[in-house]
Amino acid sequence: MKKRAVIKSRAILGLFLLCGAVSVFVQFTRTYDIPILVLGKESVTFRGSPGGKHVAFVNYKEDYEYTQKSPPILAPLSYDYIAQLSDFNYLTRNIFLADPRTRFLESDVNVEKFLAKDFSIDTSVDGPQILIFHAHSMEMFADSNPADKMTGVVGVGRYLAEILETRYGVRVMHHTERFDMLNGIPQRPGSYERVEPAIRRILADNPSIQMVIDLHRDGVGPHVAPMVTYINGKRTAQIMLVNGLSRQYRRGEIIPLPWLPNPYQSENLAFSMNLQLAANNLYPGFARRIYLLEFRYSLHMAPQSILLEVGAQNNTLQEALNAMHPMANIIAAVVLGE
Repeated sequence: MKKRAVIKSRAILGLFLLCGAVSVFVQFTRTYDIPILVLGKESVTFRGSPGGKHVAFVNYKEDYEYTQKSPPILAPLSYDYIAQLSDFNYLTRNIFLADPRTRFLESDVNVEKFLAKDFSIDTSVDGPQILIFHAHSMEMFADSNPADKMTGVVGVGRYLAEILETRYGVRVMHHTERFDMLNGIPQRPGSYERVEPAIRRILADNPSIQMVIDLHRDGVGPHVAPMVTYINGKRTAQIMLVNGLSRQYRRGEIIPLPWLPNPYQSENLAFSMNLQLAANNLYPGFARRIYLLEFRYSLHMAPQSILLEVGAQNNTLQEALNAMHPMANIIAAVVLGE
């Protein structure tokens, strides 16, 4: 009787171990779903195997709705901080970062006027109020599927548009034309020249648009760590605003670029600065310094234009998507706030 009990217990143990082995094998060979992107009631899911490469992205419906929220309230700037901002040296160390190929001048910024500007948009007008597009639509992330543009910056732009619409009631046009591709072949040079006719046509056809976002991701060296912060406990890609100054700096000489005029350069800078201050107020460490470069990029077609970099090529798609929640709140605080 005792021998039979021992045999029975050993059989049960063996069966348990066999089931465990099968379970482990299945976990490392089957595909699995991890929800990574919520779009209203539609969620985009990654399908793959643990530690493996991306296989595909699939859509499925999920019972999920955003809660309508009021724009975040920004803490008022203290007199001491406004005095610091009025110090050009403080600005160049804390708010702006000029590339060595150009030169940032004290005459470029008037803090008093920049802070006094009203950037509010009218959400009661018919038609889209914000335009999002991508001069470099082929920019991807560390775990993107190159065959699916929705896993790169285009998908991140779509997510930002969805959050702004569902959370704040802003009507957003998301333009997904590929300006960095010609006849199906990647062609990054000339993207900004190809952008202009299409975006000018959209703005002419939609006078309701009051803010324009050219959404990118940065490109960094192979040994640079992913630019990540934590917001609400989630790994979140840092963002960076970029402005063009339409001038170069060579051998100690400032060289204007009159063939790249930007009638809205001051407005662009003021808008970027106010968004940057809002980001620093709401999410310290989320926004890198505003990067100033030599050309004008896509910022010369509307006064409230920004070029937004979300993470870099070594960030994950999820980190970039996570950044769109705070980014939407920052935009709302500046253009919808009191």
